[in-house]
Amino acid sequence: MSKSKENVQVTLNDGELFGIWARWVCFLNGMVNYERMQGVGFCHAISPAIKKFYSKKEDRISAFKRHLTFFNTNATTGTIILGITTAMEEQKANGAEIENETINAVKVSLMGPLAGLGDSIFQATIFPILLSIGIGLGLQGNVIGPLLFTLLVLGISYPLDYWWFKKSYKEGRPLLSKLMETGLLNNVTEGASLVGLLAAGTLTARYISFSVKYKIPLSVGEPISIQTDILDKIAPNFLPLLLVIGCWIGLRRKLSVGKLILGIFIVGILLGALGVI
Repeated sequence: MSKSKENVQVTLNDGELFGIWARWVCFLNGMVNYERMQGVGFCHAISPAIKKFYSKKEDRISAFKRHLTFFNTNATTGTIILGITTAMEEQKANGAEIENETINAVKVSLMGPLAGLGDSIFQATIFPILLSIGIGLGLQGNVIGPLLFTLLVLGISYPLDYWWFKKSYKEGRPLLSKLMETGLLNNVTEGASLVGLLAAGTLTARYISFSVKYKIPLSVGEPISIQTDILDKIAPNFLPLLLVIGCWIGLRRKLSVGKLILGIFIVGILLGALGVI
């Protein structure tokens, strides 16, 4: 007796995997925007898998929505995330009980560490060395300089990109099955969410910086600094934290990113002109 249509396991062949990877390479950073960074590029790359995995329109819409969220990582090492996510979508389409939040949590938890790893190895080490070689030849009038740099960069990064993607996809499938059988997937999801929150907090403290310059004058003694004497003693980076929470509340209430950015610009300029911050 042949298997019913519902029991057929949907998988990707090597040609389809290559197509997903090619979309990643060509379009990931070509669709960057300030609202979702590489989110649109990620969704475009994985779209062939979504179209094959899900036959129902509502399932496809749900999948596209969860991959149009904020995403930002290194383009080379980030293919590991693409492979694991594709494997998770495959397992979900084949009946595994994987929640949307689980897929997003895994993506968020991995994009920061892999971005740091890829940037330090490739952007900060390998590519500058290759660039110095190309520039050295170019300054001597040798046309081989830029060609050599391009060939070396593509020859190093592209094979690694593709190998990492296929390896993470193929190894991710049995790993996910084991996690679901043992019940460890929920623990992995909670851990991934925690790592994502820690990464968000670290980015907030590192890249968002402003302080209150206004001081409360006293009739006797030094004036009281609102920033140093009050806010910093409550909690360091207290104002950046309030700003992030305010933006999060605005997004939860469907306020557009453009309006949030415009509002921050206007308030910042006014408070800066008044000497408050």
